[in-house]
Amino acid sequence: MEFAFSPEEELWRQEVRDFLDAELPPDKEFNHEFVEDDELWEFAREFTRRVGRKGWIGLTWPTEYGGLGRPLTERLIMAEEFALRDAPFVNMIGYGLAAGTLLVGGTEEQKRRFLPEIARFEEFWAEGLTEPGSGSDLASLTTRAVRDGDDWLISGQKTYTTWGHRADVMYLAARTDPDGPRHRGISIFRLDLTLPGVSFSRLDNLGGGRQNHTYLDNVRVPGDMLIGEVGKGWSYIMNAFYAAGGVSARHAELQRMLGAVLDHCKTTVRGGRPLVDDPGVRSRLAELALMAETERLLAYESLGDALNGRTPAFAGALGHVVHKEHQPLFAQLIGQIVGPLGQLRAGSRWAALGGDAEAWYRASYANHAGGTSQVKRMVLATRGLGLPR
Repeated sequence: MEFAFSPEEELWRQEVRDFLDAELPPDKEFNHEFVEDDELWEFAREFTRRVGRKGWIGLTWPTEYGGLGRPLTERLIMAEEFALRDAPFVNMIGYGLAAGTLLVGGTEEQKRRFLPEIARFEEFWAEGLTEPGSGSDLASLTTRAVRDGDDWLISGQKTYTTWGHRADVMYLAARTDPDGPRHRGISIFRLDLTLPGVSFSRLDNLGGGRQNHTYLDNVRVPGDMLIGEVGKGWSYIMNAFYAAGGVSARHAELQRMLGAVLDHCKTTVRGGRPLVDDPGVRSRLAELALMAETERLLAYESLGDALNGRTPAFAGALGHVVHKEHQPLFAQLIGQIVGPLGQLRAGSRWAALGGDAEAWYRASYANHAGGTSQVKRMVLATRGLGLPR
């Protein structure tokens, strides 16, 4: 079987490439999850606004809400090209999770108010899901939202708040019914991070980025900041991804890394011959290529499921398990290929791949987002295969 795109879709790919060539200098390509350089971040914000001016943030959304109504396949192509260039396209919580929730459950007034703002990147959203005692088992969250007249009073703590210190608002999940079933007592709020009672403490991660602990002390949130209906937050979270045009292009990230390693092996000599001629190196390069191709095919299967209304196989957990377990393995294999110099950071004249090999290794262990691979394996086994708990 040949997995190919139509001529029209390839024209769209070229349009995306032309945009990146014009708007993204090579020295401004960076992984915004693990870089805190303020100058790069200022560029990332402006770059994302330029994407918004093209209408591409809301590429697949209905036109009445600031979108272009384009096919989901075009979103995948765009995601692939952005990932191949390491484009700092920020606000994924806004254009992904928040926009999807608004499309699935938001009131008409909320859709018309907030979606165009997200499409223009007028607000930066952070995620308020994980708590110190509630991560992969998100339904156990304990942050409380209590009615107080027309408002809500919210108290609790969130953690791993990536981009919280740069964001304007938070996509917040809070428990509004402490006595009901765990999955049915959660509601979603748009939380203004400048409100009294909101505070942060920094949480630096191994990859070089900053996350945060977020503290909520009787934060008064207006009633119209409840997104959708009370108690339906779990359903919104589970259905937001595809609703906002969310598609995975994680395979393109691996392809970009593989391309850099392959170039390194072609130009680096060890023992009198290029690395690429070493049978052990070639074997590891083949492993990397197989991992990237496996994830590409899984991504295309997921796209096909979305386009055709099919229920994803294995409860949609297979692609997550594969990617989460590939992340550290991919970086380890790169380290084996480039050798001990792969442990040196950027700035050293001896650092392999300009320090990228070392940075990729540290960032590779950030594979817990959205649930650990062990939890995803349980989902695969119980919901996908019907095995007993």
